[in-house]
Amino acid sequence: MNPARNERLMGQLSELVKLQRYKIHERLVNHPELYPGQPPLLFQLEREDGQTQKHLAEQLRRTPATVTVMLKRMETSGYVRRETDPKDQRSLRVYLTDLGRAALHDLREVFQELEEQAQKGFTPEESQMMSTLAQRMVQNLRDI
Repeated sequence: MNPARNERLMGQLSELVKLQRYKIHERLVNHPELYPGQPPLLFQLEREDGQTQKHLAEQLRRTPATVTVMLKRMETSGYVRRETDPKDQRSLRVYLTDLGRAALHDLREVFQELEEQAQKGFTPEESQMMSTLAQRMVQNLRDI
């Protein structure tokens, strides 16, 4: 870890996110073909299965081309399936498969484990304060 890079809060947060992504991928031994950037897509489909690719791209704040590449890989690996929208033949709707649902279950366990490890030694008040501060930072950046 480069100390100069992590002197500022945003650098520390960036390092935290990178470590989390790496650790998630490292622990998903039952899903080695799941790339680190793909779990948010699975979670988005869990919230609303059958979304269009365009809507997924908007929700994930990714370009449609990036989401198309992600979906091709995930479809090949069996995590999602795409079907033509019966109301609009130009649109594809994306659905979770059983393997995608199993991956979500495993992801939840890994997220819980990592969150507990990251907050090891924190009081409940400290954990709540960290969450509140992080939510405020996210909102502040969304506002600009």
